[in-house]
Amino acid sequence: MLTVLGTAAILLFTYFAYQASGFEFVLVFWVGIFIGFTLFHARFGFAAVYRQIVETGNTEMLRAHMFMLGIAATLFAPILMFDIGAFGNTPEGALSPVSIGLVIGAFMFGFGMEMGSGLAPASLYQAKGGRTAMLCTLLGFLTGAVLGAYHFGFWNKTLPSGPEISLATDTGFGYLGAWGMQIAIFVLVVAVSYVYKKRKRPPLLPPLPSAVGWKKIIFGSWPLWVGALVLAMLNAAAFILQEEPWKLTAAFTLWGSKLLMNMGVDVSQWEYWIAEERLGALLQPTLTDSVSVLNFGVILGTFLTLTLGGMIRFSKIPVHLALLALAGGLLMGYGATISFGANVGAYFSGIASFSLHAWIWAIMAIIGVYSAYGVGKRLHLVSKQKARNK
Repeated sequence: MLTVLGTAAILLFTYFAYQASGFEFVLVFWVGIFIGFTLFHARFGFAAVYRQIVETGNTEMLRAHMFMLGIAATLFAPILMFDIGAFGNTPEGALSPVSIGLVIGAFMFGFGMEMGSGLAPASLYQAKGGRTAMLCTLLGFLTGAVLGAYHFGFWNKTLPSGPEISLATDTGFGYLGAWGMQIAIFVLVVAVSYVYKKRKRPPLLPPLPSAVGWKKIIFGSWPLWVGALVLAMLNAAAFILQEEPWKLTAAFTLWGSKLLMNMGVDVSQWEYWIAEERLGALLQPTLTDSVSVLNFGVILGTFLTLTLGGMIRFSKIPVHLALLALAGGLLMGYGATISFGANVGAYFSGIASFSLHAWIWAIMAIIGVYSAYGVGKRLHLVSKQKARNK
């Protein structure tokens, strides 16, 4: 039944996307569907990579991330160099200023990510209660994103803020030089991760459900490198189709702000909408915004894939788990908005776009993860959570 509903929703949104912008938005929407499909089948986590390193020392996902970023940067470079855009679009990379909001927000995001996806719920990655906890995290993220938009001007305008800095066009390296520098960093991280793996000898990632033959594509799990490759290619496709690469937080901020606007709150005066040049998206119908269309596709693609795998399950969870997931989501949403994005827009798309802010964001987010993990150990939350999982 849920699979039928998911399929019907996808067909309906495909029709709405065509009505809004013809085949352009139809293609954007279906790129989003394939992103959702890939995220599930490769079990490709953006939050999990940090948690695995601090909790178990496993660096397998980290190496997959470096591969994904290397492929994405390789694809983004010619797109930016030669202005490769479909439907008359001119691509603009995910560049953002270096500001106090960037530093503080990325730290908050990392702290909330470990809090909402690590200390609180190993259950997010289990069938029992996992989807319920995830809903709490998403609700917190949506609320935090709107609060972050409200305070955006303070963090990024009132407090010191610098310009956008492209490692390709603002440093003299050029795209080829910036690409080579980033590839060297990715290779170095991979090499260090292998040395760390040899010394630490961490446990392997748990085996994932699989299937045989063609069923593996639809019902089974994919190798991490396949997920990394496909995600990089899909992000590049989104970049060509909609002028900008994949961004997730911007969609949540828009949806939450539109909800407030429909309740009579004049959010159009918030500095966020002016600084991010998203005022048009706020005032126009949601389906005329390509960022929203893409992320509707991601959500529906993930939902349909989960239903095919029989993994849409909800159950009652302890109050403290729900509160931790909600609080973690709140920190993530707030931090992501004031720091110009999260794991997708700031980290994935930002690094692929050769933006300096993306590297600063990644460093501060990792510090946030380690800080939250340290707090959890001191409060004995980590050991308690591990005990529950045995």
